[in-house]
Amino acid sequence: MKESKLIKYQLSIIFLLIIIIPAIGTILGIDFFERKDENRAFKESINFNIKKLDNFPPHFNAYINDNFILRSPMLSVYHRIKFDIFKTSPYPEKAIIGKDGWMFKAGKETDIMSGELNFSTATLDSFTNEWKERKQYYEALEIPVYWMICPIKHRVYTEKLPNHYNISETSRINVLKKHLEKDFPDLIIDPTDLLKSKKKEAKLYFKLDNHWNERAGYYITEQLIEKLRFKFPNKDIPNIPEIKWNINEDFRSGFHHRVMGIDELSEKIETITIPNSLATEAEKYGFKGVDGFAYPWEFENRFIHKTLNDGLRVLFIRDSFGGAIRPFVKEVFQETLMIFDAWQYKINEEVIDTFKPDVVIYIGLETHIESFLKEYN
Repeated sequence: MKESKLIKYQLSIIFLLIIIIPAIGTILGIDFFERKDENRAFKESINFNIKKLDNFPPHFNAYINDNFILRSPMLSVYHRIKFDIFKTSPYPEKAIIGKDGWMFKAGKETDIMSGELNFSTATLDSFTNEWKERKQYYEALEIPVYWMICPIKHRVYTEKLPNHYNISETSRINVLKKHLEKDFPDLIIDPTDLLKSKKKEAKLYFKLDNHWNERAGYYITEQLIEKLRFKFPNKDIPNIPEIKWNINEDFRSGFHHRVMGIDELSEKIETITIPNSLATEAEKYGFKGVDGFAYPWEFENRFIHKTLNDGLRVLFIRDSFGGAIRPFVKEVFQETLMIFDAWQYKINEEVIDTFKPDVVIYIGLETHIESFLKEYN
């Protein structure tokens, strides 16, 4: 009995179908599977210029890679194998898996912790020169200025890093503080020790993200209140009002959640409500934002306290880590203005001239310290 031709060629037919059907679906724009959020911009179209044909092959390849309809299920399988079987990160160049479900950024953060990005003497001197220039500007206006350096999660939760993780004996935050303390003894606010002392009371960073959370924001605001009360003894700076902490048992988001690509990964987090809030979001001054900034709605946030008449008007020039203190600082200052200038941390003269703050506080992640120097902008 002769073998059926269909059976004889079934493997070849199946193979061709696997290739042809996804290709047809990709060309026609049919979405068989939901695209995974990979925390980056996808290539949504093909750039074709008859005068620059050399650019077409890589553009086309990038487009197919991003829009191939089997990309999502294939990535899911890859993530599962790496995470569930080998217990490693699918993208170790982006994120590493620590102990007890804690995850940490790789890349620059790893280089910081290993000491590879410690500052040279020349760079430290550049910081001195930069802050001399800034202090001269602020002192002419009689505005005190502070620089809060937010430690990366690795520095606060060192015990949760993998055993093999390379950690330098020196901290570049401490080296910078020591270098600047002679000329600027009261400039830097370093909450590292505070956070280490409080981490047994509550979780202070997200397990599935690189940011600190609102618990950290609460403790840091208390530290800030104490410092500013000493600096401004005649100003009315109230305590943070009563807070209600809400529990979300199944929070599924964050940088590491996206990198791992495992949908059911989750953590318990706390969020807040302030039942008797006395702060209201006010109309923005309308400062021009930074061209191309990914989060233009975050460039300017303004809050006014309803009852404070002799409080502080505080300007925060911040990055995303300033978001965790926002719910609290708006409740203790007469007027709070937050400027997120796309990780540039500039003086922002127009903002200063218009707002006329009592005090300016820069708040930025340890990873972005170099951005304060002009040569890095």
